[in-house]
Amino acid sequence: MYNGAAWKKERERLETKIADLSRAYDSSIAAQTEQQSQIVALHSQARELRSVLNDAEADRALLQKARRGLQAELETIKMDTVDATKINSDRELRSLQLKNQDLERTLGETGDRVQMAYERMKKAELHAQECQVELGEVRVENSELDKLNVSHRLI
Repeated sequence: MYNGAAWKKERERLETKIADLSRAYDSSIAAQTEQQSQIVALHSQARELRSVLNDAEADRALLQKARRGLQAELETIKMDTVDATKINSDRELRSLQLKNQDLERTLGETGDRVQMAYERMKKAELHAQECQVELGEVRVENSELDKLNVSHRLI
């Protein structure tokens, strides 16, 4: 079967193959160790990222809560401003209503005074007309008396 030289050659070939397989095994062991350390590092990074993400979500939740609180406070301020504006508007409305009432009262009083003055003027005009009529009658009487006096003088 095998002679010495063939056996030696077969042995060298197998030893070379074993050496190649050992190197491949060692290389794969080193690669596996490196990959495991990379996996461990990646798991650590993933945990850190989860922690950062959880912190960010917690911060986000706090910021949203603060934002809602600020919005509620802003709405309260707006309502207070609207109420203050409404109060100011109500005050101004009441003030304007009082001024309007004062003006209407003054207008009524002035209207009454005008009416009284008009009535006095009418009375004065009637009196003036009566005086004119009376004056006319007195003139007529005077002229008749003058005529009588002239006629008496002539006689």
